[in-house]
Formats: sequence, structure tokens, C-alpha cells
Amino acid sequence: MLPYFELRTIPIGGGRSVAVFGVLVVIGIAVGIRFAHARARALGIGEREINTAMAWALLAGFLGSHVEVLLLHQAGADNRGVWGLVRYWNGMSAVGGFFGALVGLTVYFGRKRRTWLVEADILMQALVLGWVFGRLGCTVVHDHIGRLSVFPLAIRFPDGPRHDLGFYEFLYTLGVLVPAVLLLNRRQRAPGTTIWVIVLLYAPVRFVADFLRNTDLAGADVRYLGLTPAQYACVVLTVIGVAMAWRLRDHGGVAGPEPSGPRGHGV
Repeated sequence: MLPYFELRTIPIGGGRSVAVFGVLVVIGIAVGIRFAHARARALGIGEREINTAMAWALLAGFLGSHVEVLLLHQAGADNRGVWGLVRYWNGMSAVGGFFGALVGLTVYFGRKRRTWLVEADILMQALVLGWVFGRLGCTVVHDHIGRLSVFPLAIRFPDGPRHDLGFYEFLYTLGVLVPAVLLLNRRQRAPGTTIWVIVLLYAPVRFVADFLRNTDLAGADVRYLGLTPAQYACVVLTVIGVAMAWRLRDHGGVAGPEPSGPRGHGV
């Protein structure tokens, strides 16, 4: 089992400090944006186009992540009104962010009579790279504490060794999802391939992992018929992923635009 370590703030002098989680989220967003710009240039997509798509995805994603918490995780809390909506730091959900980003991109590209799967693939890959830093933040602040366990990777919390779901997802993202992105970029793929591959790599694993979440601590995840909201969302994501994979199979995996830069170079 691993020793307990927590880092929530970093002193910056004058009695002030910065939140480690917030800093890591900002770094993750910056890394994702840089990656998206590089991939967009390689695929001949204009910077303005990818920037606008990212803006819609980020804003709608943050909103969706907080709305899910308000509606499903904190339904009984005093979060009514506009102020409760804008206090996103009081609760965010990764899966709600996925659906929020999807809605944002659907609204933005709904006016354009063309597929937007190429841009969506880029943003999914950028998300995976940024996710590493987001889940590293979850790891150092321990905001996804699981059940008591003697598992070798369990953390020795003050009340006993427990699973740490943020830590597990950080390892999974770094060890599985990031290599998957690099592998996908080794050659040209049909638009939408990254989406269904990452969804099918992530959603079933997240569904199973949520059974390790604690039920005995204050603030434990709410359950509906024994499942967390994220688990229901993962079922929906899995269905979407399977449907996309089947559709691309039926269409013969038509390739997207040829990159304008060297083929096979991920960032």
C-alpha cells in the first residue's frame, strides 16, 4: 500500500496561496490547447476554427459538469438561483463535462452543413492529454476517496487504507489513454475513430471503478438504484461509442483530410 500524501495549496508569499488543483487544471487546459493547435495545423484546419470549437466545448463542458452535480449529486443542497449555478467550484463532474462539451459542439456545428468529426477527434485527443493533469490534481487533493481496502495501490488514509479513484484514473489515463492517442495518430484514421476508441476505453472502466467509491464517509456519491450518476452516463457513452464504431464500419472507414504536415506525428 502507498503512503498518504496531500497537497491542496502552495504558499506564494504575503500570507497568500494558490490551489494546487486549480493550477493543474489550468496547466491541463494549456497543454490540451497547444496540442489541438498542432493537430489542427497538421490537418489543415484554421486556428480560428479550432479555437472557436474549443471555446464552445470548454464553456459548455464546464457548465455541464456543474449542472450535473447540482441536479444529481447536490439536489437537496442550497444551490438555487444564478449564484448557485456560477459557483462551479462547489462541484464538478467529469462525465457531465463530456455531455456538456458534446452539446456545445453540436450547437456550434449545427449551422455548418458538414461533418465535424475531425475537429471532435482533435478535441478528444486534447482532452485526454489535459486529463492527465486534471486527474493528477484529483490525486494530490484526494477528492475521490474509495472504500477501505488492502489493495497494493490503496492509499494509507488516516482512517485506514482506501482506494483512491482519482489516483487510479490518473494511472489509467497515463498508461492507457495517452498511448492510445499516440497510436491513433501514427496513421490516418476515419473521422470519429478517436471518439469511439477513447469512449470505449474509458466508459466501461469508469463504470466498474465507481463500485469502489466509498459509501461510509460524509459526502459519499449519491446512488440511484445502487448506481452512481456517472455509471448511468457511462452506459449511455458506451452505447454511443459502439454505435459510432458500427457506423464507421458500415461506411468502410472513409478517411478524413490528409494532413498538410508530416504524416504520423502526434504532439
